[in-house]
Amino acid sequence: MNPNATPLDAIIDFAVKSGASLFIVNNAKDELKKLREEADNLRRQLDKPSAWARMNKRGDLYDLRLCLNPYINDQEIVPLYAYRKGYNNET
Repeated sequence: MNPNATPLDAIIDFAVKSGASLFIVNNAKDELKKLREEADNLRRQLDKPSAWARMNKRGDLYDLRLCLNPYINDQEIVPLYAYRKGYNNET
């Protein structure tokens, strides 16, 4: 295991080798697993935009759309993302 790539796993392994309580080590592994699953869920939800809007020179958003209009200048378009955890009982 490369400690530079996965430092938290390296710290947990070091704790096991140092004689830390097995209960504490297993709790740390479970918490790390939950954090990684939550990060993966967030990454999947924020993978694609849920809507698009246009932005004027003052930074105001207008013309909200659910589909992307390919004929509008790309510099005006702002993708909007939705994080829906807990919204409508979605996870």
